[in-house]
Amino acid sequence: MKIAIVNQPLANRGDEAAHKAFLRAICRKFPGYQIDVVFLCVEQTLIDLIKVNAKNVSYINIPKIRGFSRFEQLGFLLDNFAFSYLHPALRKFHRLLKIYDKVVCAPGGMCMGGFLNWDHIWQLDVARRLKKPVLYWGRSIGPFTEENFKKKFFKKYSVRLLKYFSYISLRDKVSLDIARQFEVNANEVVDSAFLEIPSVKIPENMQKIIKDSEYIVLVPNSLTWHPRYKDIPQEKIDEFYLRIIKLLETKFADKKIVMLPQTYKSIINDYEYFLKLKELSNNQDIVVIDENQSSDVQQAIIKKAGFVIGARYHSIVFAINNEVPFVSLSYEHKMKGLLETLGMTSRMVEIQDIFDEKIGDYRRVLNKVETLFCEKQEMPSVQQARQIVQNGFERFCKELSK
Repeated sequence: MKIAIVNQPLANRGDEAAHKAFLRAICRKFPGYQIDVVFLCVEQTLIDLIKVNAKNVSYINIPKIRGFSRFEQLGFLLDNFAFSYLHPALRKFHRLLKIYDKVVCAPGGMCMGGFLNWDHIWQLDVARRLKKPVLYWGRSIGPFTEENFKKKFFKKYSVRLLKYFSYISLRDKVSLDIARQFEVNANEVVDSAFLEIPSVKIPENMQKIIKDSEYIVLVPNSLTWHPRYKDIPQEKIDEFYLRIIKLLETKFADKKIVMLPQTYKSIINDYEYFLKLKELSNNQDIVVIDENQSSDVQQAIIKKAGFVIGARYHSIVFAINNEVPFVSLSYEHKMKGLLETLGMTSRMVEIQDIFDEKIGDYRRVLNKVETLFCEKQEMPSVQQARQIVQNGFERFCKELSK
């Protein structure tokens, strides 16, 4: 059996963790299958950073040629998909996908929804047009709107694809509800990172920085890269995190603050943003871990933390996976959906509307965060998450082996 895995996100430690756990699990289950992770026009160095070393896994990258994304989008919008094959890289992808028995969409974020990721649905539509069985694994979807022509078109093709897939698993309750609205049958899972707990040591150079002092992990999110927050002044978002830092300094005065960048080698640069917040806070004791530490190392750092407060989805996944107390600053529905599935919404603070001048309420949010800091910090149980993802993976494997 030859399997192609497509649409693997890069430059994000959370997506890296999901990729590694998922690939390792497939390799254990199907050591005789040939598994190719296929990339379209991405930087090779980013692929090298997430590779899983296994005899039956290969990584294939169709070299980048400018303009491919424009051809993808026009192929849809002109209702002439063959037009996209005029681009040499897209034509090569189409030819390559013909050799595979099945196509798997890699775990990751919300590409089928508000981000309007045309590349995401283009790759999957190639598989549909080639009549390949497609398994959509461990994603979030939505939100879908029809406020303009492009969004209406994107929704139409997304629903068509969802109805075509031979297997779908979605990693949060909100996404499952969206699928049901379209009368699409989807399996419930949680994030693929829950498929394993990496066993690595914190590198000596990192250990020297953190030392043996007690620490808490803070993972902010600049947010203005996100469609929902693109019109919010960055200074307003910065001020929110500076207030969070002040709360941490007050409530955890005896603990060091450690920041863990989730993005790397990306225009969304967590590392630089965290350094900026450190400078603005006038707290030189804050430790900003460099962006070169793998997802496995990040989980090892979180495992030894006393507490995690995160405005990025996978910072919360890592906390739960390593049974560390946390507060989730929920900026989009995938975080809320995960905690609803696991019955942990009491550890969530909704921040989606706090920057809105009409309904935003900093004080209410900060008060809730402070209340959660003061409560007895119960260790989250990860057993339910592991059971859900394992059950979903077993169903996935049955479909893959047909």
